[in-house]
Amino acid sequence: MTVAVAIALYNGEKYIVEQLETLRNQTKAIDQLILCDDGSKDNTREIVASYIKKYNLEDKWELVLNESNLGFIKNFYKALSLCNQDLIFLADQDDVWELEKIEKMVKIMEENDTINLLSCEYGIIDANGETISSFMERGKQSDEQIASMSVVDILKAWNRPGMTMCVRKSFFDRIYPSIKDVAVPHDYALAICAADIDSFYVYNYIGAYHRRHNNNAAREEHRIFKLLNLERKKRDIKEWIDYVTSLVSAHMPISESAYALIEQKQTYLHKRLDILENRKLFAIFSLIKEDKLGLYRKVAIICDIWIVCFGKYKNRE
Repeated sequence: MTVAVAIALYNGEKYIVEQLETLRNQTKAIDQLILCDDGSKDNTREIVASYIKKYNLEDKWELVLNESNLGFIKNFYKALSLCNQDLIFLADQDDVWELEKIEKMVKIMEENDTINLLSCEYGIIDANGETISSFMERGKQSDEQIASMSVVDILKAWNRPGMTMCVRKSFFDRIYPSIKDVAVPHDYALAICAADIDSFYVYNYIGAYHRRHNNNAAREEHRIFKLLNLERKKRDIKEWIDYVTSLVSAHMPISESAYALIEQKQTYLHKRLDILENRKLFAIFSLIKEDKLGLYRKVAIICDIWIVCFGKYKNRE
């Protein structure tokens, strides 16, 4: 099967060469690479253009310069839509891939024609490329087995970023007209659509490393304080309410049952926001009882109890 890679660029001069190196040196060669620059103000365009010329990649790698800033969601969709190979991999401008990532994931897709979207596992690196080990990090498997992801799995916790994904071109073309204007991150929309028809799978292989800027293992306690920060938590929940509301009101190619699950997520988020804004400690336990889907994860419950009991409320101090 032929392979394309789609990258959305914006002010990525610091790390883009390192990512391009891991793409150019893949054990399975890339047939097409589309890099859409969304109006970078730094030297990203010049660096990418120079890299393509240096390695004589003009016949397969294309730098596309947007006339106006589209934003990261629409920029990714543009890059994806310009790909014309059998499989499309999504890549970020600042992450690092294992050199056999494409080869391994293509093999899975070739052997399983019912899979439309495949996501590998990933590790975390800091700004210097050093691996971060964290007790806050979710557990990962590396047995190279595959497992299906349901819509409920996605709604419980979203931890499958686009840089881990490989999507079948035929599937993307089919759903693209319905999702391209939905104000939800592209990877989340792709996942919901694929999971709804039992065609989203996770591959238990660490194929990429996501870069966490200005962070390292020694600053792990900083992440804990972020989890326990009331204003940050409220912003995060409000952002997800906006995303879920967009999904509910959109005409996406998903089933009524999937829409019903998304509406349950919407209700859960509103109740959780109310708990935090109004210090409703006992409402936490009521929400636990009401939560039939398992959306209220243990770490969220612990954080909410701490915030309600001890968090600082600017307008109430």
